[in-house]
Amino acid sequence: MPKKNLNIIPLCILCFIFLSASPSPAQEKPKPKPAPVLAGEAVRGSIPVTLSAVGTVEASEVVEIKARINGLLRQVHFEEGRDVRQGDLLFSLDSRDLEAQLRSAKADLDQIRARLKKAEEDKRRNDELLRQGLISRDQQETTATSQAALQAEVRAAEAAVEAAAVAISYAEIRSPISGRTGILQLDAGNMVKANADTPMVVITRVEPVNVRFAVPEVHLASIMAAQAASPLKVLARPAGVAEPVPGSLYFIDSSVDSKTGTITLKARFANAGHYLWPGQFVDVSLEVGTLKDVVLVPERAVAPGADGEYVYVILPDGTVEYRTVRTGLRQGGLAVVEAGLDGGERVVLDGHLRLSPGAAVTIRAGAGEPGQAPAGATKGAGQ
Repeated sequence: MPKKNLNIIPLCILCFIFLSASPSPAQEKPKPKPAPVLAGEAVRGSIPVTLSAVGTVEASEVVEIKARINGLLRQVHFEEGRDVRQGDLLFSLDSRDLEAQLRSAKADLDQIRARLKKAEEDKRRNDELLRQGLISRDQQETTATSQAALQAEVRAAEAAVEAAAVAISYAEIRSPISGRTGILQLDAGNMVKANADTPMVVITRVEPVNVRFAVPEVHLASIMAAQAASPLKVLARPAGVAEPVPGSLYFIDSSVDSKTGTITLKARFANAGHYLWPGQFVDVSLEVGTLKDVVLVPERAVAPGADGEYVYVILPDGTVEYRTVRTGLRQGGLAVVEAGLDGGERVVLDGHLRLSPGAAVTIRAGAGEPGQAPAGATKGAGQ
């Protein structure tokens, strides 16, 4: 083989090794594409402090209607399930025997009054005879004693007449309150027993109504302080009702339940629309104050991490910064950031697990995009 060919072969081998070791443009690792994220804004402002609970609606008044005398139920004057007003006639009982007793008591009273009148005339005559010395003092005192005894009998007879008249009044049963009648337990023609175990009907007052609920005892101090300043507003939302019903707190229990660590509260609602019904469960919101000049972010911007809660802050160059935060109150989709943000930052609302510190992002349009305040937040002055 010629010598010049032997020199060419090593040169070709070196060129092949060099070309094989040099990376080609197709083999270079591509840069990751910016991750699309939804962004929100951290704002400094105010947020109401609201406590939530589940409450039970209670009637402001409940009356069980029972008869006070025995008798025949002659007539029912209302329809069950309808509203009645205070003083409306509900039931009529047969009162003929009571009317006879009243007439008898009046007759006895008339007899005693006639005897008293005779005794008074005898006393006046004996007083004159005693003055003239024609009778003894014992005779005069006997007449006076008879008069006094008859006067006592008159008072007793008058009381008997009054009692008979009161008994007749019990034959008409009237509503002591305004409210809604429940299920009628007796129909006309039945015998009624005085003070029976089962009421004839139950009347429930539904205007106004009360809502009983309980909150953790840790909030007791703030509730009492706010209530001392002005009545606290309470909202109740029953199932199937779009708008909550407004009311006000009027009762704070005198002790904390040691078993549950809660304090029982009651709120009163005018309930003109009858949206609240006794026995119903409702969602209750109690506003106890306002946090002012705090940093607020949408709650979904905060994620749990190994070092605690964190957010991704979007920097001006389009990358994200991992920022640990400490949060406080959360409600209405907002979180109060007590440390870690100053307000005015843009934060990532979704896709936290796809990001890492320094990752590039692009902001996609949607609710909560930069420049929008979180829903429910009230920006402070200068924001």
